[in-house]
Amino acid sequence: MRVKPRSNTPVRPFLALVLIGVLGKTAEGQDPRSWQSLAQLQPGDRIRLSLKTGPLEGAFRSWTPDQVMAGTVTSRREDVLKIERYRRGAGGRGKTAAVGALIGFGGGFAIGAAAGGCHTGQFGPCLSRGQLGAGIGAVGAVIGAGIGALFPRRPKELIYSAK
Repeated sequence: MRVKPRSNTPVRPFLALVLIGVLGKTAEGQDPRSWQSLAQLQPGDRIRLSLKTGPLEGAFRSWTPDQVMAGTVTSRREDVLKIERYRRGAGGRGKTAAVGALIGFGGGFAIGAAAGGCHTGQFGPCLSRGQLGAGIGAVGAVIGAGIGALFPRRPKELIYSAK
């Protein structure tokens, strides 16, 4: 049996270099300290401008290298401390609590179904796998909903920061 020798073509190192270059360029485009990051905004996006004079909320209109226009206000670049975009469909605490409840119920049901069932010579009540799964799943849902409600909401996304 003959083993074919590996070719010495540098394909893998080349692909790794290309991947690193692409990822580096992507990360560079997302730097919130760059005024160029305002290019992510679309006209009509709801934004919050943090200015030296105080915060302002409004619909994004446009931007230039020297200023940004939102709502009826035009602000100079040097007056802008931070720009945040409100995310669409960010959901509230109820949504995260519902997701937590579903995850908790699923985990509790799996544990209860695995531990349930009647055995000969068992001490105590005999609960089927489904009954015990549903009971422990309900407890898991309550715990999961509580944890989900505690998760912080992130309704805003940082677009630009002067710091």
